[in-house]
Amino acid sequence: MAMQFKPARGLLVLGLVFLLASISNRVLSGDEVIDVLLKQAGTKKGLAVVLGLPDGDVSFPVRLATQSELLVHVQLASDEQLAAGRRHAREEGLLGTRVTIEAGNAESIHLASNIADLVFVPSGKLSEKGTSEVQRVLCPGGVSLVAGSRWQKPVPEGTDIWSHPYHGPDNNPRSTDQLARAPYITQFLATPFYGPMPEVTVAAGGRLFKVFGHIAIKEREWPLVNTLVCIHGYNGTELWRRQLEPGFMVHRNLMVARESELYLAFKDSCLVIDAATGETKGKVALPEGTTPDQTWKWMAIQDGVLYAMLGEEEQEAVVIKGGRTGAGWPWSGLGEGYAQKQYPWGFGRTLAAIDLESGDLKWSLRKEEPLDSRATVLRNGRLFYYSEQNFVGSLDSATGKELWQRIDSEILEAIGENDKAQTPRKGFSSSSFMKADDDVVYFAGPQRTNLVAVSASTGDLLWKHPHGNYQLILRDDGVYAMGRTETSKKFDRTTGEILADLQCFRGNCTRATATVDSIFTRGYRHTGTQRVRLEDQQVIPSRIGLMRPACQDGVVVAHGQLYWGPWMCDCNLSLVGIISLAARGDLVVEAPAVQAERLEVTGSPAKPRRAVVVDEKDWPTYRQGNQRHSGTAVEVGDEVKSLWTIEGKGNRPTQLVTAGGLGFYSGTNGCVEAIEMSSGRSVWTAFTGAAVNYPPAVAEGRLLVGSSDGWVYCFEAATGRQLWRFRAAPLERMIPVYGRLTSTWPVGSGVLVEDGVVYAAAGIASYDGTHVFALNTENGQIAWQNNTSGRIGESEDGAGVSVQGHMLLNEDRLYLAGGNVVSPAIYDLENGACLNTLEEIWTKTPRGRELFLVNDEVYAFDRLLYGPDQYQVGRYHAKDRFAQAVHGDLVVRARAEQVLRITTDSETGEAVGLWENKDFLSTMALAIAANRVLVVGAVADEQEGADEDAEVQSAFRLAALDIEDGTTVWSMPLPGEPRPWGLSVDRAGRVTIALMDGRLVCVGSK
Repeated sequence: MAMQFKPARGLLVLGLVFLLASISNRVLSGDEVIDVLLKQAGTKKGLAVVLGLPDGDVSFPVRLATQSELLVHVQLASDEQLAAGRRHAREEGLLGTRVTIEAGNAESIHLASNIADLVFVPSGKLSEKGTSEVQRVLCPGGVSLVAGSRWQKPVPEGTDIWSHPYHGPDNNPRSTDQLARAPYITQFLATPFYGPMPEVTVAAGGRLFKVFGHIAIKEREWPLVNTLVCIHGYNGTELWRRQLEPGFMVHRNLMVARESELYLAFKDSCLVIDAATGETKGKVALPEGTTPDQTWKWMAIQDGVLYAMLGEEEQEAVVIKGGRTGAGWPWSGLGEGYAQKQYPWGFGRTLAAIDLESGDLKWSLRKEEPLDSRATVLRNGRLFYYSEQNFVGSLDSATGKELWQRIDSEILEAIGENDKAQTPRKGFSSSSFMKADDDVVYFAGPQRTNLVAVSASTGDLLWKHPHGNYQLILRDDGVYAMGRTETSKKFDRTTGEILADLQCFRGNCTRATATVDSIFTRGYRHTGTQRVRLEDQQVIPSRIGLMRPACQDGVVVAHGQLYWGPWMCDCNLSLVGIISLAARGDLVVEAPAVQAERLEVTGSPAKPRRAVVVDEKDWPTYRQGNQRHSGTAVEVGDEVKSLWTIEGKGNRPTQLVTAGGLGFYSGTNGCVEAIEMSSGRSVWTAFTGAAVNYPPAVAEGRLLVGSSDGWVYCFEAATGRQLWRFRAAPLERMIPVYGRLTSTWPVGSGVLVEDGVVYAAAGIASYDGTHVFALNTENGQIAWQNNTSGRIGESEDGAGVSVQGHMLLNEDRLYLAGGNVVSPAIYDLENGACLNTLEEIWTKTPRGRELFLVNDEVYAFDRLLYGPDQYQVGRYHAKDRFAQAVHGDLVVRARAEQVLRITTDSETGEAVGLWENKDFLSTMALAIAANRVLVVGAVADEQEGADEDAEVQSAFRLAALDIEDGTTVWSMPLPGEPRPWGLSVDRAGRVTIALMDGRLVCVGSK
């Protein structure tokens, strides 16, 4: 039964403010309403939903966004208000970034569940369905304000937190969360994309706390060295960050999350940090004179008591800020300490317990021999500890009284000496290697030669297995030991009997974690995340192919969700950053589309009123044609000048496409713009509901657009009148994707139009479902659909096609850049059947968002579609940028610092270079005109008076090269960084370049 909205604790502040205003005959200003809203919400960050506008004020969403740091999603029932609100947000440069405005009302809110911090309904009474919708989209702790009444969503039963680095003080990385169950669906994608090594994460109170360490192998990671970051657990918003003093090794149990506080032990103090603000609230300390040991080594909190290990001052963890450009992780050269055989950090002598409420010391105990913090756990009223090759012990955690201590050579020899780790196959020396359940204490990990089990009550050796490089998951039905160089196994907890050989390996370095129904490791042969499904005691590995678990964290589970990332190396796959999945529940994501439910005809589609005719001199689609050859029969001038510039406030434009003297583009604001090519003057503007990744396509007088709101749009090209739109997404479900709201199934492929049919693909991640459509260009009706290629063969979790780039057409085959698992994906043009097979999908060919037809084969190259702007070099992506343009028999390719014109040897069939141009450091776009090769790219910025040893800075230029010999005919600087493949040429030889800062720059003959 849906909860009813009721004022909390009598008359609420919001209602009181409105009441006082009415008594004084004063109308509240919009800013006063916003101030009250933010106070009632208790936050200025996160996601706000506005259902209707106060007094019809179309500026309200923009002012709410600018007077806070909220991402604002608006749904309006009035077409007039919708158009006016979008125009205002566009003019202010916030549409599609900070503000999203859609048609709709409270009966169906176009957002994922548990995602919004605030829902504001300025007036009116909600129906039962509307009330249920508002409650659904609110995250736990989120607030609704409906006509003056305030309601706060409680935390649902069955959720768990991840309070310690290994989930709890027993070091068993297994969540008890009852909601985080398979199958899954994406909840959000967030930044940071990458972070320094090492990384430790804890979670509580709807927040993730990530502390980053001292090793940044690439410049992109430098800003986060020795930094603590707090992330919203339900929508990925960064809530705060604070810099930590450098020099401390963070990868150990020294951070504990609670509902309102974060405890962080750092060097000689334990800070109590306000979880909401990141400000220090206090410190926890042992009474003076308790121990000579001052440096914190280990910490746990249970039942209001903080347990700590302290020891001598340690050597500094020397900060590394590297300039690596290659893929992977450099296991050598990580500085003194982290890579040496004798691990130097985390050894202490004093154990203590402090009552957190009173601050009183409950007990303390000091040992002569050093204790290893990596082998210290708290479980069932006992604290277990280990001193390397000296003893294993246990004490009563309530009193500090020692229960037993074993120095038996049999036990110590079984445990063995610490082995050097810091290798891909083993993992990290800093990892904990002791875990405990109620009955048994286990030793296993990257440093261990044996898996050892001792009795928790007596310390007796119970059993051992002659292989220790396991990541353990402790469950009531057995010990799951996830192996890298030996197959994973399930052992009996007390006897060590092998109950099952799981017939799988974990992938390199990453630790294993678990939920109530699954165990997660890095994939072994097939990359991604391996999920061991624990169904009916049948252990069946499956895969989540688009991301692998982050190195030290693995998959963290809390708040009913699963969290991946960020990464430290370039072993990432199609998705990067912080990725959260939630339980899919009963959402249906693969059902075929019913045309009557998806197609909206809004104009007379039969025939456009005014024709915009396309001929061979136009540039009507992405990279000019459906083979994406980027070639044109038009000549460009030998002397050029700047013709016009269009400013794009808050927008990142797509490549411009042209036809009949008009130019068309879209971008991150979701607007579709038409301009006169001769002047750059605006002709018309239309709107979609979210960002557009690829440019429109012009055909038969129509302009087709694929938007990240999940819809394919058809406009009359001459006027911008919307003719029809088709929802390619199975549901209206928007999520935050790196700071913007998009559909879970954006039309990320753009559109491809051929012979009266428009092709488009919707989705981000294969496990969410991938939807490919062929629609009639004239009326939007379905010609065919494929809703199952997100899973190929018997793969349950999405070993299939993702939508990670654009489409290309060649020889009756439709190709789609499909991510790291399947790329390119291939579809039969006649019926939409996916032609990829399960046997071939794990090949290691270069992958990226750009498709090229090379020697009659289609390949994917270049950066990720959803990722940072900076170009990435990844193990599973092209090692150098690749670009190609083709016109007739002319082929020009660019790779690294070369632009080459090539031909094919008639005898050998191999590519042969005809000329080479090395003026560019890298190439962002190519085009072949009738008389010139056009190149957009980065060049060395030769600043006057610069030091010869100074780091080379880059600038950006547009150049025209001679087709015959590759020499530069003319070159001109660009005023900013160009968008990759933002180059096009219209029928009059005018060259337009889209820039990352929002501008469109046009040059042409003098």
